[in-house]
Amino acid sequence: MKDIAIKSISMTVAGLASIIATSATFLPALAQEEALVAAVVDEVSITSVDLAHRTNLVLFATGLPRTPEVAERLQPQVLKTMIDEALQLGAAKANNVEPLQREIDTILANMERENKLPPGGLKSFLASKGVEMSALERQVRSSLSWSKLVERKFASQATVGEAEIDDALDRIKENQEKPRNLVSEIFLAVDDATQDGQIRQSAARIMQQLRSGAGFDALARAFSQNAAAASGGDLGWLLQGQLDDQIEQQLARMQPGQISEPIRTLDGYHIVALRDRRLPGGSSANQVTVDLRQINIPLSLEATEDEIRTVVQVSEQIRAEVTDCGSLATATLPGGATIANIGRVRIGDLAAPLQPPLMGLQPNQISTPLRAPGGVMLLMVCDRVAQSAELPNRNQIKERLFREKLDLLARRYLRDLRRAAFLDIRR
Repeated sequence: MKDIAIKSISMTVAGLASIIATSATFLPALAQEEALVAAVVDEVSITSVDLAHRTNLVLFATGLPRTPEVAERLQPQVLKTMIDEALQLGAAKANNVEPLQREIDTILANMERENKLPPGGLKSFLASKGVEMSALERQVRSSLSWSKLVERKFASQATVGEAEIDDALDRIKENQEKPRNLVSEIFLAVDDATQDGQIRQSAARIMQQLRSGAGFDALARAFSQNAAAASGGDLGWLLQGQLDDQIEQQLARMQPGQISEPIRTLDGYHIVALRDRRLPGGSSANQVTVDLRQINIPLSLEATEDEIRTVVQVSEQIRAEVTDCGSLATATLPGGATIANIGRVRIGDLAAPLQPPLMGLQPNQISTPLRAPGGVMLLMVCDRVAQSAELPNRNQIKERLFREKLDLLARRYLRDLRRAAFLDIRR
């Protein structure tokens, strides 16, 4: 579990060097004010300054504009996260779980290396962007403490039997010829029906931040409430049927690169990003490279029905007469058609409407006619190289099932901590 915590925190500000922070910041003014209490969690106070520092860190990590208006919209969700962290730190302390300082230092040193900063340079780099190092260190300590505690308390309850591995492997084999989706998720749990409206508003705020340009992975690390938050919400390649029906139905309507609206399931709200789709045959558009030819047949936008009918006939004639790329190279094409040699290209790099027809073509096959600016085009694949999708091994399946069980137990534990705690939210 410790590895997950380290990965989560080490990526919290991934790409620090690539984010250009604006000069706008609301922290200096707040720092001069009295530190008002934003929330009390048992005997721990979260001050307005604590909240402002963490909000500034999240704004910086997500790449959102660092303005008072954006911060104000973000703070309710940031405060909820800080309340959960206070509960997690309190539970860790009660169970005598405390990360070693050298573990925290190792995580911070890894962040410096990832962002090409000199040893000890992270603090000054963050300070130059108006971000307090203490906010990051608190997040590191909380995540690492919680990971250690959950591992200690629940690892023995999250055991995975050989029969479970067999069942999971059988399902994967049975679904190999079905489409698979590469999915990321932001999950907000609804542990109490009376909180549904509040959680729905939190999901709406996250959607607003996504529309404003915030990175999905950064928001997942900051706010998602499942183990996938550790890797920016990455759920990996999923077969049909591995997610709730409501999510599956939404994914079926999405194209790679799209993000869903919040989806309500029995356990909470899910925002899913479809990053890629692997079609039957074991490969995704990003795993297939083709040697491509494009046949262009001119047709005006104001074409008559007769002209359209003629182009369709020309297309069918070309598809019937051109049997391979060799014959295409020497062919005299009817209807004023011309040939463009696109060369080797990864299907995933082409426009989205072109990807499905190309994924279905084998070498020396020609697509059905496709509308294009100024005419109609046919695509011909001369060569095709696909990376085969390997089945996960038993250890990989066991690890995934173990993490799923551990995540469920951790969420239930945090829910119980919330219910038993004294919470006084003043902001």
